[in-house]
Amino acid sequence: MKILFGIPVKDHYELTQAEVLGFQEKGNEVFVSDYGNTGFATNLISMFLLVLKNAINLKRKLVKHKCELVFLNTAFDNKTIIRDSITLFLLKLFNKKVKVVFKTHGTIKAAVFSQNFFKKYLFRNSDLILVLSGEELRNFLDAGIDGKKVQVTANVINTQRYVADETFREINCLDDDILIILFVGRFIKEKGIIDLVYACRLLKNSGIKFKLICLGDGPLLKKAINLSGSLQLEKDIKFLGHIPESETNYYYSNCDVVILPSYHEEGFPMAVFNGVACGKPIITTKIRAAADYLKSFENCLWVEPNNPKDIFKKIEVLANSTELRQEMTKNNFRLATNFSREIIVNELHLKFLSLF
Repeated sequence: MKILFGIPVKDHYELTQAEVLGFQEKGNEVFVSDYGNTGFATNLISMFLLVLKNAINLKRKLVKHKCELVFLNTAFDNKTIIRDSITLFLLKLFNKKVKVVFKTHGTIKAAVFSQNFFKKYLFRNSDLILVLSGEELRNFLDAGIDGKKVQVTANVINTQRYVADETFREINCLDDDILIILFVGRFIKEKGIIDLVYACRLLKNSGIKFKLICLGDGPLLKKAINLSGSLQLEKDIKFLGHIPESETNYYYSNCDVVILPSYHEEGFPMAVFNGVACGKPIITTKIRAAADYLKSFENCLWVEPNNPKDIFKKIEVLANSTELRQEMTKNNFRLATNFSREIIVNELHLKFLSLF
C-alpha cells in the first residue's frame, strides 16, 4: 500500500513518526507532508492560506506518488472541521478512489453534535474516522455517523524511551523521602493545574514531603506560579515551562507519581499513558481512554474533577504506601505492552486494508 501521512508540525509529532515507522516496517511505501499550524498563523487570513498550502502540498504528493490512502492526524473541533473539510475536498477532487482517514486526538462533543455544513460533509465523505475512546465512539454514533465509518484505535507508547537516572535526586537536591510528582500539560483550567496547586498546600499542611514538577505552558502559567508563591510553595513546586517532547522523558523516568487531574475533553491523554509506559502510578480523572484502560488501585487512583481536597487525599494514599506504588508499577509496565508500535500499527493496517 502507498500511504500519505499528514504529519502534525507541533503536537503529536513523535507519536505520528512512530506510526510512520510501523507502516514502513510492514512493507508499505509511506510519504509524509506537513498538516497543521505551527502557531505562526494567528489570524483568519493567514490560517486559511496555511490550510490551502498544506492541502495543495498533500494533493501534489498524492498525485506524484499515486498514493492509495491519506492518513491525517487531527482534532475534532470547530476550527479543524473546516480545515479537514477543505483538505478532504481537494484530496477527493478528480480522485474519488483515494481513501482518506482521519485520526482524532481528542474530540469536542459540541462539535460532533453540531449541525454545520462542514461536519456533515466530513461525516459523508471521509472513509474512516478513528477516535481514541469508547465515549467518543458513542458520541459519533449518536450524532448520526455511519457505524462503518468510525472505529476506536489507540496511540503508540514506547517503553524504551524511559531510563531512570540514579543521580536525579542528587542533582535536584531531593532527599530519598521526598515524593516526586509530575504534571505535564497545558496550563488551562480544565487540565486541573490550579486545583493541583491548592492540593499541594494541603499536602504541605499534612507534613508530607513532596516536590511537584510542572512541565508545560499556557494562559494560566503565570497564575499558577503566583498562586504557589502566595501559598508559600515556592520550594515545593518547580515550573519548568514548555520543553521539547523528547526531553520530557527524563522527568517521566525519574518521578514517583504522574498526575493529570484533567476534566478537559481528552482523547488518549499522553501525559497519562507516558506515565503508564514508564511504569509510574497514575492519579487522574475517569474520562475517555483513561476510563477505558485503567483500573482503580491497579493502575491509578481516580480523582473528582475540580476538587483539590480529593487530589490531596489520593496523593496522600500513594505517599503513604510504597507497596501500592510498586504494585501499580508492575501493572502499568504490563499494560504498556498493549500499546506497542507493532500491535497498534498492525490493527491500523487491518482497518486500512478493509477499506479496499
